[in-house]
Amino acid sequence: MKKYILLPAMMVAAMLSTTAVKAQEDVNPLLKYVNKENNLKASIGGRMFADVAYYHTEWTPMKSGAAITDARIHASLTYGKLFIYADFGFGNGEFSQKNLFAQYTFKESLKGIHLVKAGYYNEPSSMSMMTSSYNYHFISRPSVSQALDPGRSLGATYKFFNRHFFADQGIFSQLKYNEQEEGYQGFSLSGRWLWKPINDNNITLQFGTGLRYQRINGGEVYQDGVYKTNMHVAANMQTYVDETTKFLSCDLPWAKDAFTISPEFLFKSDRVFARGEFIWKKVWKDRDDQTLFESQLGGQQSWTNVEGWRSGNKLRPTIMNGGYVEFGYLLCGKAYTYDDEYGLLKGMGDKGGLELVARYSCTNLTDITDGDIFLIGNHKFYPNGKVVDYPYSSSIDGGTMHSVTLGLNYSFNQYIKIMGEYQYANLSNVYFPDDENFHQLQLRVTPIGIYANGKTLKSGTKKQCEKYCRTKEITPEERVRKARSFILNPKQNKGEVTGK
Repeated sequence: MKKYILLPAMMVAAMLSTTAVKAQEDVNPLLKYVNKENNLKASIGGRMFADVAYYHTEWTPMKSGAAITDARIHASLTYGKLFIYADFGFGNGEFSQKNLFAQYTFKESLKGIHLVKAGYYNEPSSMSMMTSSYNYHFISRPSVSQALDPGRSLGATYKFFNRHFFADQGIFSQLKYNEQEEGYQGFSLSGRWLWKPINDNNITLQFGTGLRYQRINGGEVYQDGVYKTNMHVAANMQTYVDETTKFLSCDLPWAKDAFTISPEFLFKSDRVFARGEFIWKKVWKDRDDQTLFESQLGGQQSWTNVEGWRSGNKLRPTIMNGGYVEFGYLLCGKAYTYDDEYGLLKGMGDKGGLELVARYSCTNLTDITDGDIFLIGNHKFYPNGKVVDYPYSSSIDGGTMHSVTLGLNYSFNQYIKIMGEYQYANLSNVYFPDDENFHQLQLRVTPIGIYANGKTLKSGTKKQCEKYCRTKEITPEERVRKARSFILNPKQNKGEVTGK
């Protein structure tokens, strides 16, 4: 039965009475050990998140309700310039490996900082995916980033950054446990490069791009020893209580090579931020046509030559794209801040901080050949407007979604923050012709600043900052990942210490 759109008054009432809550089990669960003689530091911690959300759809229902979406145990070890971090999740009742890496800082100077990193962590090619959930100004990342940008992979990177430049690049494996059914693993080359013409205590302006090349090798045995590769592309509806990806998903059989480019921008002042990315992905396909042609010889309706077989089983590249822009205005609280080590905007965590945020995002997983038609009864595309057995259509429709999100965030202190959101999404997907308008209400309470309170404890030269850290036995952890104990300013040769 088709539902009707709620009246604005009912929307407001639902906003007040239904919630998407993310609660922390322990405000500060860290256990720390410091050995000054051996320059050794260790910590153990954990957290638990629970979400509740309300959804309104036109036809296919989404599951409003509650779930333990994230529960983690993490540990870190710092020995001199070496930092080791492990993070494991138990959300939704399942064990998952989140982060497991080692990082070594081998050169620091006024010209910049050099470090290497190896293990299992996010590939550096997207501003959105690199931003920690602690620092994100929305309840979820945009769906286009979920679908087209990479997440965590097993690999190694080299990073250089200073006040005006940032470069992070590396090589990664296709699968962390070599769990492909057949064949050998593929790999990817990922990188993110930024230029910051303005970057001071008040204003940051940066432009950059992420690039990624992916080679897909492992797959399943199709027939006669031919490996069939596949790329699955999917995203949820920008929510975590019901993480269904059926509205935005597609499979790309025979995918072999993929290239992604993600230009980005960021502007930050004390009270305003604006940022965005455009993501473009092209996937090339390849198969052993000769072997597959030969395997069908002798049938009642077999092709007589390989060229004819190719014309009936067309294969072409697939292009997908999308983007987002996000805005924020800080009504109350201290100024927005910026993280030089990761080239990212930090979160809002000061006592009494209040901000308004807005986002527009577009996700396009559709690549339909001109003239092709779709029959819902057969769930199949047909070429040139004709319902025939051959040739096969190479059209893909994983859905196109436009969404607008409005949010209001408030931080009680450096530990607790409330995030409220309303989202409207418009979907176009031939597999869901009766689903067009989606409404979503969420309210989240989330922990922030577990590892650092975000306050400036000491300002001065680099040596003064380092001495202060040693004297006070400060563990320089601003975020879930290890951050710098100082931020270089080449013109003034000054630093800033932040931590517990």
